[in-house]
Amino acid sequence: MDLKSIRVRLEACKPEDEILEHSRLARMDNRAIQLAVVIRAVEPALLLAATLLLMSARALAQTPGGDIFGGNDQVVGSGVREAIRWGRNLLFLLGVGGVGWGVVNYMTEKAYLKQFIGGGLMMSLGGVASLIYSFSQGKAVDLDTDLGN
Repeated sequence: MDLKSIRVRLEACKPEDEILEHSRLARMDNRAIQLAVVIRAVEPALLLAATLLLMSARALAQTPGGDIFGGNDQVVGSGVREAIRWGRNLLFLLGVGGVGWGVVNYMTEKAYLKQFIGGGLMMSLGGVASLIYSFSQGKAVDLDTDLGN
């Protein structure tokens, strides 16, 4: 099934534009129908992939050594720590970008509050990810209860 036939099927079941413009339910139904047509188009490929996966599972289970990570149990932990570290950095940078975008929108007198809130939430999530990363490194996180006095 090619893209042209998928497009023809999608256009055949599209309701009138006036109905789509006024009805949220009609738009949601239209999206569900479009999703069903696309899933129907890729169904043979999904079936082939599932068959290959199920047929090769026994052969993959009999590989010498028997473990996925090459006999090193530290690989999984290192991978998780790296993913948390990258996520922490990405969240912080997205937060800085969101706050910067809010500043630009504030200066150009556009809506800016959502950008500030989103940037602050991203930075706070980055802080939580940083805390998790510290715990995964085995570092203790000290809580300063005397507030610097």
